[in-house]
Amino acid sequence: MNLWYVIQTKPKKEGEARNYLSTKGVEIFAPLLEEFRFRNSRMNMERKPLFPGYIFGKFNLMENYPLVRWGKGVKCVLGYGRGGYPVPLAEEAVAIIKERTDDRDIVRMKQDFMPNDPVKIKTGPLKELLGIFERWVSENDRVRVLLNLIGYQPAVEMHYSMIEKVA
Repeated sequence: MNLWYVIQTKPKKEGEARNYLSTKGVEIFAPLLEEFRFRNSRMNMERKPLFPGYIFGKFNLMENYPLVRWGKGVKCVLGYGRGGYPVPLAEEAVAIIKERTDDRDIVRMKQDFMPNDPVKIKTGPLKELLGIFERWVSENDRVRVLLNLIGYQPAVEMHYSMIEKVA
């Protein structure tokens, strides 16, 4: 019977383990998170593992354990104690995470921004500026914010991950 297990990978080898095990017929789920950072005065989008160093694999333990355990990029299959027997993960746990991902396994953690919510910019050249959430602009997760500047409220558009609600 195929069950979900947590597979610990070698440092920064999640992609290698995912690719290798996928080609061997193991169902792999490796959720990603998009991060936006400013580097060299440009905004760059990076995709990083939601759980660095870990992926989920669905396989039959009796038939496929050696294949998974000794696969490229794999450190171990998590279990009880040091080197213990692998413990399956509840199907519901994986289902909850999958519900929040798109077709490329990217987790979409949208905030519940409402018009007139006070917000603060977290990153970029406008970092630490306060503003007012105006509206969602597109399906691409962009928002419009009115900045609070002295005597002027310019509207700027940015990715929602660059702002946070202020209490």
